[in-house]
Amino acid sequence: MALWKNGSFVADRFRHVADDDVIGTDEAVIVSLERFRAEREALLARPAPLGLRIEPGSDWGGIVQDLPRLAVIAASLPKFADGRAFSIGRLLRERDGFAGELRAVGAFFLDQIPLLKRVGFDAFETEDPLVLKGLQEGRWPEVKEYLQPVGGAGEIPAGTRPFARRPAGATGEQRNQE
Repeated sequence: MALWKNGSFVADRFRHVADDDVIGTDEAVIVSLERFRAEREALLARPAPLGLRIEPGSDWGGIVQDLPRLAVIAASLPKFADGRAFSIGRLLRERDGFAGELRAVGAFFLDQIPLLKRVGFDAFETEDPLVLKGLQEGRWPEVKEYLQPVGGAGEIPAGTRPFARRPAGATGEQRNQE
């Protein structure tokens, strides 16, 4: 798969490893959450950069304290219609404070890249020829305004979204004024 980050294709210094693969001492690898849990001490003691692969539906809550020691987290997108990676990205960045590389891996459309970037992804790994071509040519849609809030700039102003959620406890009149 090709890796796109910072506006261009780059060599990937990480190797995705299966749970039973042998890992070289100085090799930068991305391991599954299951393998990380099983071999945590040995993996963290290695001198090489370490990455973690999170599959949709995984619960990484028990390893949040280890996130600062990870160089990359690769969130899997098994199908383009599976939006759980968007939630994974947002939670890792906003709730858990992950500051390393956040990589979308797998099946996504070119149109989804601005949305993935918005929730914190900064690297994209895919083998889809249409996505690769679009990235190479620098043509993906720019989204200027967002209807769904995430906490960043470029959102439709509050009060202009009658369909948006209202604060709990707001009276009917307060709801109608927003």
